[in-house]
Amino acid sequence: MIAKIKTRTDFGGIVNYANDQKNKKKCAILLAHEGVCAINNKTIADSFQIQASMRPKVKSPVKHVSLAFSSQDINRFPDNEEGDALMAEIAKKWMEQMGIRNTQYIIARHHDTKHPHCHLVFNRIDNDGNLISDSNERIHNAKVCRTLTKEYGLYFAPKNSKSRNKSRLRPYQLRKYNLRSATLDALAVSRSWNDFFGILKSQGIGMRFNHTDNSDKIRGISFCQNEYSIAGSKLDRDLSFNRLCATLGNVAAELVVQPHQAITPIGGGGASNELGWRDDKDKDNQRTEPFYKPSKRRR
Repeated sequence: MIAKIKTRTDFGGIVNYANDQKNKKKCAILLAHEGVCAINNKTIADSFQIQASMRPKVKSPVKHVSLAFSSQDINRFPDNEEGDALMAEIAKKWMEQMGIRNTQYIIARHHDTKHPHCHLVFNRIDNDGNLISDSNERIHNAKVCRTLTKEYGLYFAPKNSKSRNKSRLRPYQLRKYNLRSATLDALAVSRSWNDFFGILKSQGIGMRFNHTDNSDKIRGISFCQNEYSIAGSKLDRDLSFNRLCATLGNVAAELVVQPHQAITPIGGGGASNELGWRDDKDKDNQRTEPFYKPSKRRR
C-alpha cells in the first residue's frame, strides 16, 4: 500500500477527477463521504469551498490523496460491496493515523488500473475552522502505510524489487540503482562480513570503512562500482554501517580494519594482502585508484 499526497488550490477540478462517474474507464464509485452535500460533484465542491472560506488566507486548502494497493492484493478488494467496504475502512484509518480528523472528505474508488486504488479528497480547514497541519507528512505517510500494510496483511513488495522500470532512470539514477540492487542482493545471502565482502568483490564492488579524524573508530561505510562511490547510508538505510553490523555482526571480530585501509574489489599496490586491502597513506596513490575519483557533479 502506498499513498501519494498532493496539495491543490481548487476543489472543483479535484472532485470532478476523483468522482468522475461519467468516465466509463474509471467507473468511479463514491465509497464514503463526510460533511458534504453529495447530490453531485458541484454540490460536493461547493460544500468544501464554503468551509474553506473560514480561512480565506489559506491559498491551498485542498488535499488529494491516491491510495494504491498492490496487484497481488486484488483478491482482497473484489469489485463488490465487501471489497469497497474494506478499501473505505483502510482509507479512513489512514486519515485517522495521519491526524486528519473533524473535517470534510470524500473517498472514491477507480477501476482503470490493474491494481486496486481509490482517491481521497479532504479539506485542510476542519469543521471548527482550524488548519490541519501537513508538516512532515511525507515521512509520517510512509510510516502509516507500512503500519496499515502489516495490520491488514497486505502484500509487502521486496525491498530490492527488480520490477522498477530501469529504462526510465537517468544515467546517475541508474548507477545508484544498480549499485544498490547488487549490494542488497549480496547482503540478503550473506551471513558474515567475509561472505558480504567476497560477494561484492566477485562483482567488482569496492567497500571502504570511513573513520573519524585522528581515530581508528569507524563512523561509516562507502561502496564503489565503476568509479561511482556513495556512502552506504545514502544508498539504502539497511546499508548504513550500524545496520550492517546489526545484520552481519561486529566487523572487528572478523576483519582487522585500520584507519588507513580500505577493502577493494581488486588487489592493487604492493601493500595489499589476500583480502584485497591497500595502504591509503600515500595520497598520490589515491589519485590513481578509481575508488577515490569523485563523480562528476550533475548540473
